[in-house]
Parts: sequence; C-alpha cells; structure tokens
Amino acid sequence: MNIEVPVASARRVAPVWRRALPVIGLGLLAWVLSRLDLGALGRALGRVSVSTLGLSCGWFMLNLWLKVWRWQRLLLAQGIVVQHRVALAAFLSAQFYAQVTVGRVGEFVRIEALIERGVGTGTALSSCIFDRLLDVFLVLFAGSVLGALVLGDARTALAAASVLFALALLAALFLNMLGRAPSQGQADWVQRLLERYRERPLVSRLVGGLRELARGMLPMLRARTLLEAALWTLLAWSGYFAALFALADGLHLDVTRVLLTATAAFAALSALLPVTISGLGARELIYIQVLQAQGVANESAVALSLLHLIVMSVTAIVLGLIGTAWRQRQRA
Repeated sequence: MNIEVPVASARRVAPVWRRALPVIGLGLLAWVLSRLDLGALGRALGRVSVSTLGLSCGWFMLNLWLKVWRWQRLLLAQGIVVQHRVALAAFLSAQFYAQVTVGRVGEFVRIEALIERGVGTGTALSSCIFDRLLDVFLVLFAGSVLGALVLGDARTALAAASVLFALALLAALFLNMLGRAPSQGQADWVQRLLERYRERPLVSRLVGGLRELARGMLPMLRARTLLEAALWTLLAWSGYFAALFALADGLHLDVTRVLLTATAAFAALSALLPVTISGLGARELIYIQVLQAQGVANESAVALSLLHLIVMSVTAIVLGLIGTAWRQRQRA
C-alpha cells in the first residue's frame, strides 16, 4: 500500500524546544566540570598511554563487528539475504549518524540498504528495533543485577533478574499476539481496535504500525533464533566492556570488573535520553556517583567516562565515514 505524504508535512521542521534538548546534557557536563579540579582531571587523562587507547579502540571495533554479524543473522531469520559487505557498510554508516543524533535514532538509517532491495519498511525497521531491544535488555540486566551484587544483596539481584526475564517474556508474548494472524473462526482484536478508532487517524496509524513491526519480529521470536541473538549480544558487549577495562587499567583504578560493568551499563542507557547526545553529561554523573563509594576521585571517574566516550565516538565516526563512502560506491 502506497502512502502519499503531503509536501507540507514532509518539510515540517522540529520545534525549537526539541532541537534545543541536547543543550541540557551539555549544560550538565559543564556543571560537573566546574566542580572538579581541572588540573587533576588533566593529569588523570595524561596517565593513559596511546597504546592503551589503541587497545580500547580495538575492543570497541570488535563490539561493532559482532553487532553487524548479529544483525545479519536476524535478517536471515526474517528470510532476508544481504551480503556481508552490504550489511557491514550499512551498519557502519548508521553508526556515524547515531553519534550526531539525539537518542541515537540515526542508527536506523541502515534500513535504507534493505528498502533498496525490496524489503518493506516495517519489516526492515523491525530488525533494527529488535536489535536495540536486545542491547537495552542486556544493559538493564547488567546494571541492575550486577549493581545489586556489588552492594552485597544477592536477594535483590535475584529479584531484579526475575523481573527482567518476566518483562521480556511478557513483551515476547505481546508481540507474538499482536503480529500473528488470528486462527480461522477467531476474531481479530487488532482489526476491531482499528475499526473502533477509525475516526482517530493517529491511533489507527500507531496500532497499524505496531502490528507491522510485530509481524516483522515474529521470525526473530523463535527460541533458537532468540538464543543465538542473545549469545551474539553477550559476545558483542564483552568487547564494549573490555574497552572500558583497558582504560581503567590505564588510569590505574582499583575497581572490580563487576562494578565497572554495572557502571558502564547504566551509562550506556543514558545515551537513550532525549536531552543528551550519546549520554554526554549524564554519563559523568553516573560514574562519579558509583565510583565515589569505591574511593575513586571524581576527576578520575570523569576521566574514565570521557575517555570511554571519546574512544567509542571516534571509532564509530571514523568507521562510519568509511561505511558511508562504501555505501555510496555500492549504490553506484
């Protein structure tokens, strides 16, 4: 079904307040820096060698490549065959746009490579959203469960893990119910909902869009596919955390890997906030609050946060520019 978009709506510009949201994160970072000893911060940054930065970049590159492989495996589950070089170029190109957009929404531009090959927009978008949901679940799990274990409360950690798995199961059941076609003789509750709100186009479009996304996700909800995707997610994020560990060692921080993992997980979630770019500002506060209890100076905590963000951003931008140029050559 072709949908005509009016020219006026296509050219609609986001309101000023929405475009100004990232300024909040920058203001928060400026406030954090104003309360630090900038000399001590500079000395902390100076302790990290070039070889350490290179090692950290290498680990993060591994993280990105494994995520490309995971995305390609999810596409295969949907019956979409894409050459690895196309998936790699599209994914890396999207990483560049993710760095410069609020909430990292730019990473969804990779669906362009699928749409060019005749894949429906909803189906193409579903793989990317499912991809992100896997990451969000892992960082939520790492942050809450490992955070509780660090505090020495095994019962809270078990409760957090149980709640997260229950929510994941409910979400999977809801998506399955929303996307699966009703059996013969059964009523389609989604269609009834659309008919009920047919005079409200916004609700109808929202429900219809959710159903299309759920249908695209159905093949990825199979147990075998889900288990494999979870494995690739765990391996990919191991590279993410290893990049942080290398920097922490370079700063000579005496902090356990478990605590660093929990801290980085919470910091990663801050990148989804609409008031920051890549979590800038919020990340530093998280590192200060968590590591301060372990005797880490605020300047060292901020140095670790900034270095990790710089390593990720520079690596993603450089590889993203390469991926963007690669995509242009593929189109040609």
